Amino acid sequence: MTFTAAEQAAIDAHSAALGLSADEYIRRTAADRALSWQREREAFQAMAQRRGCTAEELLQRGTLTDKSL
Repeated sequence: MTFTAAEQAAIDAHSAALGLSADEYIRRTAADRALSWQREREAFQAMAQRRGCTAEELLQRGTLTDKSL
């Protein structure tokens, strides 16, 4: 994988601050993001199932709203 100079500098700085090699930092970060995405997707699918539709139908209907506002 190739990073821009700015990306590599940011990775190097953050991984050093955490006491990790750049490779370990990239591995952990990628795994964390992938697992987080998977949990969110599963939760969204469960919500759609409770409403009796697919996740795609839920999005198409526009029934997903943010009630925190």
